[in-house]
Amino acid sequence: MRTLVHPGPLVAGLLRIEGDEAHHGRSVLRLDVGDRLRLADGAGQAAEGVITAVGRHHLEIQAEVPVAVEDGPARLITVALAPPKGDRLADTVRGLTELGVGTIQLLKTERGERLPSSLDRLERIAAEALKQCRRGCLPHLAPPIPVADLALRGGTTILLDPAGGPAHPGPPAPVTLVIGPEGGLTDEEIATLTTAGAGRVRLARPILRIETAALAAAAVWTSAWELP
Repeated sequence: MRTLVHPGPLVAGLLRIEGDEAHHGRSVLRLDVGDRLRLADGAGQAAEGVITAVGRHHLEIQAEVPVAVEDGPARLITVALAPPKGDRLADTVRGLTELGVGTIQLLKTERGERLPSSLDRLERIAAEALKQCRRGCLPHLAPPIPVADLALRGGTTILLDPAGGPAHPGPPAPVTLVIGPEGGLTDEEIATLTTAGAGRVRLARPILRIETAALAAAAVWTSAWELP
């Protein structure tokens, strides 16, 4: 069953989808009157429904009673990363959405690449990933902040570092996983995080690319927390 994102509120009854999402349903998915589909609001609710009208710029759906979609403890994870080059950031956002992380925080770092001027494209990519993997919640995509601002937030923070110790996720609890740029965080940035209480964890002996480290770290924590 195809999924479209409805911005909410998601309620039983006649709902209308407009803009790019309606175009995607009509022109890409070839949905038509009488087709069943699934609607997701990106905030943890989903509902099945039937298309009752297809317009040039909109779809109308008779929606059933929405149900909660449980995304699991991965919602407690924030991945804070220095954006990698080009489409590698898009791939990272897609993968982290599939894993179900709660927040993707972009970082301004001394050795980082150029930061995206807008989050619009990344939000669209996250929405497509949500539809594909049938998650309930979109990750919060947070605009770039300096490492010093991240350190001031407090809470449990883990710096992914080849010189760190093995990962011990422990029981589910809010955690921020930090991945630096390709050239690594500066000594000052590392000191800022560790002085604020950040731990240092090694995922593998080799130095990993940003997107590999981000997805591997999120998967390690998610896997540990989702075990029965």
